[in-house]
Amino acid sequence: MSDLPSRGQWGPREGARPLCSPIGPIGRKGPKRPKGPKGPKGPKKARRAAPSEGRDDVDFNNKLMLFGLLAVLVPILIHLLNRSRAKILDWGAMRFLLASLTSQNRRILIEEIILLTLRCLLVALVVLAMAQPLLVRRWSVAWAIVLPVLLGAVVCLAVAGAMWVNRRARWALLGVACFLAAVGGLASVWRELFPDDLWGLRRGERDVAIVLDASMSMTLLVEDETNFERAVEVARQVVGACGSGDAVSLILAGPVPRPVLATPTADRARIAAALEKLEPIGGAMSVLEALNVAAASLAEGRNAAKKIVLITDGQNVGWDVRSEARWRFLAEGLKGLPIRPKIICHKLPLPRAYRNLAVADVAFSRRVVGTDRPVKIHVKVMNTGTVPLRPTGVELVVDGASVATERGVTDIPPRAAETFRFEHRFKHAGPRLVSAQVLLPDDLPADNAGSRVLNVIGKLSVLVVDGVPSDRPLGGAAAFVELALTPRSNDAPSRGLQGPREGKPDAEPDAEAIKDADDLRYLVEPKVVPAPGIASVGSLHEYGAVILANVPELPPAVAKDLMSFVQAGGGVLIAPGARAKPSFYNDVWTTPGGQMVVPARLTARREVEETPVRLDPKSFSHPALQLLSDPKQSDAGLALVKSYWKLEADERDSEVRVGGRLSTDEPFLVERKLGKGYVLLTATSLDHAGSNLPALKSFVPMLHETVYYLAAPMMLDANVTPGAEVALELHSRAAGPTPGGEGGRVAEVITPSQRRATAKLSSGNGTLRARFADTQEPGLYTLVLPPDLASRYAPEGAEGKGIPFVALSRVEESFLDTLTKADVAAAGQHVDLFVTDRTDELTAAVAGGVPGQELWKYLILGAVFVLLAEVAVTRWIAIQRRLGAAPTVVFGLEAVDVQTFRERAAQLLALPSATVESEAAASKRGGGG
Repeated sequence: MSDLPSRGQWGPREGARPLCSPIGPIGRKGPKRPKGPKGPKGPKKARRAAPSEGRDDVDFNNKLMLFGLLAVLVPILIHLLNRSRAKILDWGAMRFLLASLTSQNRRILIEEIILLTLRCLLVALVVLAMAQPLLVRRWSVAWAIVLPVLLGAVVCLAVAGAMWVNRRARWALLGVACFLAAVGGLASVWRELFPDDLWGLRRGERDVAIVLDASMSMTLLVEDETNFERAVEVARQVVGACGSGDAVSLILAGPVPRPVLATPTADRARIAAALEKLEPIGGAMSVLEALNVAAASLAEGRNAAKKIVLITDGQNVGWDVRSEARWRFLAEGLKGLPIRPKIICHKLPLPRAYRNLAVADVAFSRRVVGTDRPVKIHVKVMNTGTVPLRPTGVELVVDGASVATERGVTDIPPRAAETFRFEHRFKHAGPRLVSAQVLLPDDLPADNAGSRVLNVIGKLSVLVVDGVPSDRPLGGAAAFVELALTPRSNDAPSRGLQGPREGKPDAEPDAEAIKDADDLRYLVEPKVVPAPGIASVGSLHEYGAVILANVPELPPAVAKDLMSFVQAGGGVLIAPGARAKPSFYNDVWTTPGGQMVVPARLTARREVEETPVRLDPKSFSHPALQLLSDPKQSDAGLALVKSYWKLEADERDSEVRVGGRLSTDEPFLVERKLGKGYVLLTATSLDHAGSNLPALKSFVPMLHETVYYLAAPMMLDANVTPGAEVALELHSRAAGPTPGGEGGRVAEVITPSQRRATAKLSSGNGTLRARFADTQEPGLYTLVLPPDLASRYAPEGAEGKGIPFVALSRVEESFLDTLTKADVAAAGQHVDLFVTDRTDELTAAVAGGVPGQELWKYLILGAVFVLLAEVAVTRWIAIQRRLGAAPTVVFGLEAVDVQTFRERAAQLLALPSATVESEAAASKRGGGG
C-alpha cells in the first residue's frame, strides 16, 4: 500500500526504503487475502420469490462469524503502519516541482482510496459469506437495509484509513461507518428480538393440518411428474420436518374435502401409510371448505400451537376471494382455536404453455326426451390451453356404444369454444348414459370426455280436465287440447304405409315402413276427465302435468291435492274461459300462507269479436313459447283472440314472470313458481271459442312444449353437483300391489374411482327411492340394486348394468389461471396467509424456523469479482508508475500551500549571504587582536 508522508515532510529520509508500490511496500509481501468458504450446499433450484409473497429481509445462520468483520481493519492497519516519516532534506531546483506537486498528491490519494476500499470489501464479503446470511421474507425491516449498510460501513472505514492525515474527514467517515454498522446490526437481530410477531413461532409441540389439492389440474404432467405426486412428496417432507411430538392431520381437497386423517396423530407409520394410498379426486378444489375441515381437525388436536399447510398448484378456481362472508366465517372458526393458526400455502409449478381441449358441456334440445322422436345433442368443446388446436373429431357414445362422430374442420383458438351437433333417437326408455369424447391427445386427458345421464321416458301422462264437456266432436273445451297432444289417430301410420314405395311392386310389403310403424309411439298420453268427475281421479303423482280447460272451480280437496302436486314438482296449465270464476282463482285457491296459487288475478272478461286482438310473438320469452317467437318460422302472429281475461300480474314478485303478451301489451302467459313446480295461466281458452289459435300450425308445438316444460321438474335428474345428495325415484314395472319391506335396506354404489359405497333405500306408493350423498368425486356413479329389487324397479335396459348418475365438474378447472397478488391480498385480510413456492421455506416455517434463501454463494461471487478488480487496479497502477520519467516523490502537506513554499524557498536563498557576513566579521576581530 502507498505511504502518505506526514505534515512537514519534504523528501525521502536518508536510507529509507521507497515509499509505496501498488501491492504493498517493495520487498514485502502484501497482506494475505483470506479464502472464501465453500459454504453449505444450497438448494438444487433457487427461485425468486413472487412479489405477492411478502418482502425479503436478511438473517444470519452463523451470527458469531460477523465478528470476523473486524478483519476489515487489517488492511487499514497495514496501511497506517507502513507510513514512513521521511527526513526533511533541503535541496535545490524546487521550483521545477511546484507545478506538479498538487496533482501528484491527489492522484496518489485516489489510487490508495480505491485499493484500500477493494481490499476491505474483499475481507467483508468473505466474512459475510461465512456468516451464511438468509433472505428472510415478511419482516418489518426491508432486506435492502442490512447488507447494503454493512458494506457501506466497510467502504467508509476504508476511505477513512486512506485519508487518515485529514482529521476532519477521518472522524466524519468513522462516524458514518459506526452509524451504518449499528443500523445493520440492529436490523439483523430484529427477528431474534421479536420472533412471534414475525412468524408466529412457538415453542413446544404443535398440530399441523396438511391439505392436499386433489383437483383435476393436479394430474397435469410438469417435468415428467404430476403435481399430485409432487404434492405427496412435499407432504412427506413436511411430516419429516415436524418434531417427534407434533401431530399431523391429512385432508384431501376436491369439490368436497375428504378427511383422510380427521384427528391429528403423531403415529408416523400411520401417516406414511395414508400418504401412500392417496389418489386425485378430480374436479375443482373448494379451498374454503377444505380450510374449514382443516380447522375442525385442529380443534380435535391436543397441542396448543396450530398450523395449516395447503399444498396446491395455485389455481384461483375455488378460492372464492370475493365472498367476504365466507372468509369471515373461516376467520371466526380459526379464532376459536387456542392459538390462531398460520396458513402456509405452498405453490407447485405450472407450465406457461400447454395444449388442452375440454368437453365443456353436453346439452339436449329438450328437457323431456322420449322414444317418439330424435333429440338434438350439443357438445361444447373449449380450448383451455395456450395454443390453437384442431380436434380430429368428437365422438358421441350412448350406453358405451359409439353412435356418431363429427370431424373438426377449423382450429379452435385459446379460450374459444366450438359446438358439435348430433341428433339421436333413443329406442328404449330409462336412464341413458350419453358421453362425448374429444379425439385429440393433449396435456390434460382427464377433461377430454364429458358425460350426462338422460332419463328417456316411454310415455308422459297428462290429465286434461274439461270444464265444458260435450258429446259433439270438438265441442268440449278440452277437445282441441287432446287432439293437439295426439295429432294423429292410432291407425294413421298403418294407413299411410299402404301405398307402394318407389321401385317395389305393389304387392310387396315395405319392411322398413312396417318397422317404422311399429316403432312409432306417441310420447304424450292425455286422459280427459270432465270437471265434475275430477274427484274420482285418485293420485295425481302418476301424471306429469295437469291442464284445466275452462274449469269454473275445483272442490276444496282437489284444489289442495293439486297445490301439493305442484309443490312436489308437478305442473299445471290453466286456460280459463267464460265459465271460470275469478273469486275461486283470486281468493279461494291459496296456500296455507295466503299466497295465490295462480300467477295473476283474473280482473275482467273482454269480448272483442269485431276487432280481435293478436298475439305478439316478439314478446314471447317463456321457454314454452320459444318455438313461436320467430315470425318467419311461426304463424302465431296470425292468431286472432276474440275473448280473453285481463290478467293482473305482480311482476315485483320474484316467483312471477310474464312469458308473453298480446298486441295490447296485456299479459298472454304468466308463470308462478310454486315449490318445485310451476303454474301457467293463459289469458284465453284453448278452444275455438276464445281464438283461432287451435286452427294454426303453432298450436300443436305450443302445447307440446308447454307440457314438456311443466313435466320437467318431475323427471329424474341424475346429473348433480359434487357433494349434492342424489335422490333416485324408481317406479315399479310390475302390475299389482307392491310388496313392502324395502325400507332400511341398502344398495351398492360404485364411485368413479371404483370405490364401494352404499345408498339408503325406502319405498312407498309403488316407488323405490334411493338416496346417496357421498358424491365427492366428479364422474360416473352406478347404483346396483339387490337382485330381487332390480327385477321389479330397475328401468328398462338397466337390468344387470346398474343405474347411472353423474357428478358434474367445472370447466374452469381446465384453465390454469393462477392466484394473483390481489387474490392473496384479499384472502390475507381475513386469515394469516403466507404463500411460498419453495420447499425449504415451507419446511422451515412448519418446523418453527425462519424460512429464507441462502446468500453465501452470491457473496462469494462478489468477493471473487472484487479480488479480480483489486488485482487489475494494482497492475494498472504499477504499470503507470514504471512508465514515469522520474521516481515518485511525496512531499509534506505544506507543498500544497504555495505561499508557504515560497517563504521557505526565500529562507534557503538568504542563508549563504548571512554566513559570509558573519565569517568576515570574525576575521576582522581576529586580525585586530
